[in-house]
Amino acid sequence: MIAIQTLLITLLVIVARCHTMFGTSLVNRPIVLGAMTGLIMGNFTQGVIMGATLELAYVGAVSIGAYIPPDMVSGTILGTAFAIEAGMGPETALALSYPIAAARQAIGTLGTPLDLWFLHRCDKYAAAGDVKKFEREYWLTGFIPKLIFVPITPLAFYFGSDAVVSLINMLPKFIIDGIGIAGGLLPALGFAMLAQMIMNRKVVVFFFLGFFFVKLLGVGTTGVAIFAVILAVVLVGIEKNMSNIQKVANTRGDFDEF
Repeated sequence: MIAIQTLLITLLVIVARCHTMFGTSLVNRPIVLGAMTGLIMGNFTQGVIMGATLELAYVGAVSIGAYIPPDMVSGTILGTAFAIEAGMGPETALALSYPIAAARQAIGTLGTPLDLWFLHRCDKYAAAGDVKKFEREYWLTGFIPKLIFVPITPLAFYFGSDAVVSLINMLPKFIIDGIGIAGGLLPALGFAMLAQMIMNRKVVVFFFLGFFFVKLLGVGTTGVAIFAVILAVVLVGIEKNMSNIQKVANTRGDFDEF
């Protein structure tokens, strides 16, 4: 059974690694990988729950500039698989996911020299105008460095599943409770990472407005979303009207003295 699960996880990792092959498909996101891992492990419902929980934690894990976030593919798949195997909940998947993701990302940096070597070959053939060789090196740049490290995740599952499950079952209750508390904090960390990227003086007021509606008025998330759409339409309309007024004012500016 574990051999078949390992094979399916290998295929899942390959699909997740190649998620940009035909555009940004987002199949590498935890909300997708968690559900697929749950299906492989025979507990689709828990996979969906764990994937959604991990999505909250990784919502701000976006590569910007030189920053490379933890590897959420390995973290999600292994964290979900180990938690389901141990009969634990999403808080355990969260607690396992981040260390795994950080370790896998550190290992992945070893492939950077290979990436650069292929990219320099792309530059060489582009400068020479050799389209066919450029296309070949372009595809190799995308696939080879990723596929080299694909076996890490399924091998970690195959050889580490029993060890991790045994370790979790040996943990005392207070550690399990601590994992649950830490798991509850990690989604907040994910939102904080996202807020750090997008928060500024123009949008911060809407953040607190949404918080006010939910916490003080008891409005559900669906109601807040509907209100946000209405507010966005109104504000865009106001901005458009102000822009038209400004254009008219600028057009008539030269004739004001008459």
